Amino acid sequence: MKTPSLSAAALLAALVLPGKFAPADTISSADSFLPAVHINGASGVYRTDVTIFNPDPSLAAVVDLYYTEADRDGTTRPVHRIPGNLAPLASVTFSDIVLSTFGLASSYGLLEIKSSPATSSKETPVHVTSNTYNAAGAVPGTYGQFSPGQPSRNSVGFDNSVAGDLYVTGIPNDESHRTNAVVMNPTGIPLEAGVRLWDASGIPYKAVLVSVPPYSLHQLNDIFNGDFASASPPPGGPWRLNVFVNVPNGARALCYATVTDLRTGDPYLLTGQLARP
Repeated sequence: MKTPSLSAAALLAALVLPGKFAPADTISSADSFLPAVHINGASGVYRTDVTIFNPDPSLAAVVDLYYTEADRDGTTRPVHRIPGNLAPLASVTFSDIVLSTFGLASSYGLLEIKSSPATSSKETPVHVTSNTYNAAGAVPGTYGQFSPGQPSRNSVGFDNSVAGDLYVTGIPNDESHRTNAVVMNPTGIPLEAGVRLWDASGIPYKAVLVSVPPYSLHQLNDIFNGDFASASPPPGGPWRLNVFVNVPNGARALCYATVTDLRTGDPYLLTGQLARP
């Protein structure tokens, strides 16, 4: 019996498409980190709402929330547990979480969300999303910055290879934007991290070292007029930041940058990304 031949389209697809796709990633995690605020900032009045979703169709999740103010040691931070656990396929939103849940009227820091199974040994990862918005805009509402929970598995430790860097890309340098860069420490070990600025051609300009206490974060404010001003980075872009762990003590790092449009006070988030899956 004659074997049917491949069509031209099928043959082209077989030649062009890769034989194996990279593994998919997700924000679903049993341990994730994100910024949270209730502050009057340089370009607005900012609040953070957080939503947690349990995607498991049959298992409830025990969900614990931890908050540490920036540049503070979070080793002994208190825990807030969601009452009654989070039911299968259920969601919960914490409006203005820093004030409503942690009782802090002027604060900025690192939020950790940990989940564990209520009645099983199986893991119950959850999805964590948030919106940090300017509550003092000309028109009432919550336009602002979406921020996903960053899974702890996406953090980097000390490593001199490409696997030891997180990349924050697409940063503008002009009079209409202000950029703050943040290094987060998702471990109970003091972190010394490097933050290096690169131009669009891949030329490094300057690196700074920052110290981040356990379970906390450190912010570099207005980077082009602050920590990197002495390198005289010219206007334009896109600029890039590389974040790496500088000391092999077991600490790890996550990061992001917030870019605020000074014309509107509206921020957007650029998360630090691994070089490869």
